[in-house]
Amino acid sequence: LRNNYWTEVAGSKTDDDASASVSMELALKDVVNARGGKWDVGTTKLDAKCTYTVKIDGNGFTTTIDMENTGTEAWDFMVLLHTYFAVGSGAALDGATCNVVGLAGYTVTDKVTGDEYLLGEDPVTIPGSLVDRVHTPPEGTLDLDVTIAVGPNKKLSLTASGEVDGTKVPVSGVVWNPNKEGAKALGDFGDEQYVDMICVEPGLLSNVPLLEGGKAATFSQFVKVL
Repeated sequence: LRNNYWTEVAGSKTDDDASASVSMELALKDVVNARGGKWDVGTTKLDAKCTYTVKIDGNGFTTTIDMENTGTEAWDFMVLLHTYFAVGSGAALDGATCNVVGLAGYTVTDKVTGDEYLLGEDPVTIPGSLVDRVHTPPEGTLDLDVTIAVGPNKKLSLTASGEVDGTKVPVSGVVWNPNKEGAKALGDFGDEQYVDMICVEPGLLSNVPLLEGGKAATFSQFVKVL
């Protein structure tokens, strides 16, 4: 859905002393980029609409994506809320001041090395190489609840939850940092910016049921400063 033009939902914008929010929507007919396969223009029998809402208040910010199956045929999906967090003092590679806590007991799939293992109690940190790891929750854990250290004496709380047709589904967590080699290969990323960020993405990636025709799914994260 990235690299496409979204449209502001009429009447969705609010801005007062308590909070500010806006919603943007994208219907499948308006998706130009990143289409193919079963979603290919001219051949697909599927239909969809997504609405993305951002709300900011005195406690933190919330981002929510609502996905509607506006057709008659069911489709499968995955979704990630791809958030970069700035890390103070260029300390992203310093595990003492930049780390993620709350993923103990999750199954880690390392997309760089291909390794898979069960995460222990130690915080997740960024080593001196590309990091792209999917953390799948243990059975019975639905919501994601992590604390992210983003520099000396700076911590954030991130919680996320998702539902498909009113039924809660498990939320995974991805931790990503391109490191030096990866940063140089990205056209929209400074060569040295990898020391200034950590990406922690909640996602609906496993055990997500099909979204039937006429049904909806929702996925939301809330981030606040601790």
